[in-house]
Amino acid sequence: MSLPDITFNYGKGGLGRALAGNDYISSLMFVNSSLPSGFSSTNRIQKIFSVADAVTLGIDNLYSDETKATATYTVTNKGTAGDVVTVNYTDYKGTVIQLAQYTLATADITSTTTSALALSNAVNLGTNTHGFSASPSSAIVTITTKVGEGIYPNSGTPYAIAVTGTCAVTIAQAVVTGVASKRAIEYYHVSEFFRLQPQGVLYVAYYATYDANNITLVRDFANGEIRQFGVLNDLTTAFATSQVTAIQSVATASQTAHKPFSVLYAPEISATSSLSSLTDLTGLASKNVSVVISQDGAGQGYRLYKTTGKSISDLGAKLGAVAFASVSDSIAWVGKFNMSNGTELDTINFSNGVLYSTVSDALLTTLNNYGYLFLRKLVGITGSYNTPPTTSTLPSSDYHFIHSNRTIDKATRGVRADLLPDLSSPIILNSDGTMTDSTVAYLESKAGLSLSQMVRDTELSNFSVTINPSQNVLSTNTLTVAVKLLPVGVADFIVVNIGFTTNL
Repeated sequence: MSLPDITFNYGKGGLGRALAGNDYISSLMFVNSSLPSGFSSTNRIQKIFSVADAVTLGIDNLYSDETKATATYTVTNKGTAGDVVTVNYTDYKGTVIQLAQYTLATADITSTTTSALALSNAVNLGTNTHGFSASPSSAIVTITTKVGEGIYPNSGTPYAIAVTGTCAVTIAQAVVTGVASKRAIEYYHVSEFFRLQPQGVLYVAYYATYDANNITLVRDFANGEIRQFGVLNDLTTAFATSQVTAIQSVATASQTAHKPFSVLYAPEISATSSLSSLTDLTGLASKNVSVVISQDGAGQGYRLYKTTGKSISDLGAKLGAVAFASVSDSIAWVGKFNMSNGTELDTINFSNGVLYSTVSDALLTTLNNYGYLFLRKLVGITGSYNTPPTTSTLPSSDYHFIHSNRTIDKATRGVRADLLPDLSSPIILNSDGTMTDSTVAYLESKAGLSLSQMVRDTELSNFSVTINPSQNVLSTNTLTVAVKLLPVGVADFIVVNIGFTTNL
């Protein structure tokens, strides 16, 4: 029996240090002509390892690029002592925020100017609590919204003033039009990526205009090590399937250059009033592109949607899930990929603002069949979960799912790396012109090195490598290697036969 002692079990991964391999290496691409402080026109791409790195580079949620909306109220009757004036603001959630409730004193009712000053001071007394501020000019008071309201105060009647007494006030809403922060959206997606994959590596890129060809620039900056891209729409251009095929053209060229990757694309569909009008993606022959149309419905993502009026999506979280997954994993795996932390992505919307719970099962099935990625709820378990991660290809395609593409891309990279030293190497032949057994065995073994590791890592079920020794290498200078991959299956459907019996 050991002596009494205190034993320490050392945890792993708490520092978020980089993982082995490159499967988790990702990129988020944004369209914004206003660059964060750590970027410049000649330095548009940065490699980061944490949210803290992003903040250091100026990607934060301080809303410094926002134009705050203003409204004015004009005191047209100075009122009498004892009058009670209440100033309220109703936010994007429908919550009424009291900016001030003030009882006019005798000194306040000398004129409409003094009444306006008193009410302005009353608003400012609560600034530390509600975030709004006021500035008087004669009988007119200008109210500036709190940080993060964006475009929300630009329409409707969010401000209201109630008066008990003779004081009279008129309101002019949205005198200065609010402009939403793009930086807050960018920070949101970066932070959501690292929430789902704390040990990820992320290349963040900025371009002034949207162009699918910019993906190539980021790819080459990263020396081809990026395995999955997240591309955010430019918030102004409505979704069209041509955007998908343009991205696929870049991905196809990249595959030819031995730098394959998958792309998650978040389109702008805020003006799409009916989800049923979305186009079927499965005929686009775009095996490397997946279209994301879900977003948060009550947390920060929802706030950004309401204060920008544009599709926010859950792109960052989706990209983080893919980066966290083994290449053979479907991010629809319920036991591994709960996308909600209990707050964010717990209530689900589509990225046109439609609440998931209001969409019929028939339409959800159609959207899934059309190849869109979104979140769903499941009876019997809390959380929010991904639909099967389809690509913009026919269901009959071998490459209809992200995990299928990631698996074969990894296998292709590995086999190529294993065989590269043997490129242009001598091939020893028998007297009849066939390849010797030792040559065939050597090359088959080399081609299977990385594939064997994928089997050990349960990224492949099995594989075979065969070389026909009779092929005419002398005439063609070409060696053909046949590789067959047996992938890991995915239990998208589980059928349970259940019933009563009279005995067991």
